[in-house]
Amino acid sequence: MYEATVFCKRFDQYFDEIRTLGISEEGDAYADRIKSGDSDYVMRQIRERKIAGTSCTITLIGKCTWARRYIDWEIAATLRNNKNDPRGGLIAVQLPCAAENGWTKLPPRLERNVIREDGIDTGYARFYPPPPSDGSLADWVEDAIARRDSMEPAEGSTKDLRVNSSNCD
Repeated sequence: MYEATVFCKRFDQYFDEIRTLGISEEGDAYADRIKSGDSDYVMRQIRERKIAGTSCTITLIGKCTWARRYIDWEIAATLRNNKNDPRGGLIAVQLPCAAENGWTKLPPRLERNVIREDGIDTGYARFYPPPPSDGSLADWVEDAIARRDSMEPAEGSTKDLRVNSSNCD
């Protein structure tokens, strides 16, 4: 959590606004506070309250990111194309502790959109190591926005939400 907060503070200067979900005081309990068992409603609330109007979602990859159901829901909400709020770009960025420990497992919905063919990235999303320089992240976001405007996410990217978080061990 600390590393994610440092990440956001480091790169805040490059963006008009950085919104956080899952690393703030709301954390995983955010969706529970919406008080609904209707996953479509919860996802819509995540989209409207936290993701609406954003151009790109950056999923920070740590040891257990892949296992968290609300991360899955945030990715699905990002990829859902709504009439008044189009889908966003999507990238995953490995936190330094994850790189040091070799944690590279991605949430399945994100992994479905990170496609490499013959060593070339061809999917809707990209997975990056910790940014080598401050300007790198801004470049990656701009690239994600260009992909958002020119291609579609993998089929089924907004269906079959994760019901429960998985055990991370």
